Amino acid sequence: MGRRGFGVIAICAAVAMVALAEPEAYVRHIVEDRIEGSYITNVPDDSQPPPNPLGFRSVDNWCAPLAAANAIVFLDQVAEAEWAIKVSGGFSPDALSAYLGYFLATNGEGSPDRDNASLRRPGTLNSDIPAGVAGFVRWSGGRPPVPMSKESYAWHVDLREADAGLETLWEAYCEVIEKGIPAVLCFAFWNPTNPTALKLLLSSGDVATVSVYLWGEPLPSTELLRKEDGKIPEEEWDEKRGIGHAVTGVGFLKGDPDGDGPLPEGLWAIVHDNWSTTAEDVVIPWDHLTALVRFLPE
Repeated sequence: MGRRGFGVIAICAAVAMVALAEPEAYVRHIVEDRIEGSYITNVPDDSQPPPNPLGFRSVDNWCAPLAAANAIVFLDQVAEAEWAIKVSGGFSPDALSAYLGYFLATNGEGSPDRDNASLRRPGTLNSDIPAGVAGFVRWSGGRPPVPMSKESYAWHVDLREADAGLETLWEAYCEVIEKGIPAVLCFAFWNPTNPTALKLLLSSGDVATVSVYLWGEPLPSTELLRKEDGKIPEEEWDEKRGIGHAVTGVGFLKGDPDGDGPLPEGLWAIVHDNWSTTAEDVVIPWDHLTALVRFLPE
């Protein structure tokens, strides 16, 4: 995966749609008898570790800022949504994530207005993501944290947590995907295993190449996984405090991905993970979800 930016996505469609400047133009429907779903093309997929221009003590546990940055850069620089033009200041997702990390108080550093400014837990609290993203979007640049040229907007950043139920979260997630708006999905942990390559026919006539994963055992951190692969970033998770792994949600599937194959029938999220060790388009069962964060114009 790595820092692909937003120009090397394997399943992107013809980009004549760029001129339409509407996120919906990037939505493609899955055309398969055994499964239904939708996918947003051309969403960035930058990965950890990000640069550290603001001099944080650490940029470990940087999944939430990057997950949000991938979505914001798509809305601004790719889809050119009227309500997001120049909100990213022209930055790439990995560079933009430093500013978002400040506003989200990731690792307890940055904005004093976030809950984690006092708790100083590793990672980002789910509850800090909506206020942090909305605060960054409203910010017009300048200090803090350092000068940055951007436009200011008022977005409604919506947080839905696990106690609403997986079915309710699913409906809310599918709603924004159909509008062409990527979302941030927060999971209790991240241990995708047994990838299966799969090709899906899209409504545009393109073929989507995705990797379908299953869930491995719950883990409290990446410590064990890093022993097998040092490219996996350092992350610590604490479900009780609302800290897990955040990814950029770009699509959904409902049904049996491989027909007569070993994969089960069910609900699946298509996401851009921010680990360089997973595939670009990760399909993961709709389970272990702790929160959904949606961006909507006011």
